[in-house]
Amino acid sequence: MQILEETKGKDGRRIIKVAKEHLLELMRELKSQGFNLSLITGVDRKDRLEVVYHLYSLEKNTYVVVKTETMDERVPSVTSLWSSANWDEREQYDMLGIVFEGHPNLKRIFLPESWVGYPLRKNYDLSKVQYINMDEEGNDYATFDPNDGW
Repeated sequence: MQILEETKGKDGRRIIKVAKEHLLELMRELKSQGFNLSLITGVDRKDRLEVVYHLYSLEKNTYVVVKTETMDERVPSVTSLWSSANWDEREQYDMLGIVFEGHPNLKRIFLPESWVGYPLRKNYDLSKVQYINMDEEGNDYATFDPNDGW
């Protein structure tokens, strides 16, 4: 496994930067050391997306932060290691468009599937207002027409 960089945060947390091709290998190793997943976040760096994993070991009372980057919006899912990753990965998909390959049910969690764009992206067009409505079967959908729906 190739770690790209290892540093310490201001609070002393270990921060590991790894290529996405080696992410699952590193995560398996950290899990075997007793680390559990606490949180997954995403960051739009304009030219790339970064995925940040916060891990905690109760036994060691230690945090580890793992970072990986993607240029093509794709990273491997860690749901096979921690089922708790399911909703966090779906949230990052919904808000930033990060595709977690191997996720068992990767679909939007907050917005309707028809929503256009990813609201936490720096290039998201805030001038185009979208409205959420409901069809006759009770399914939510997004539209740009303020008169559509109810």
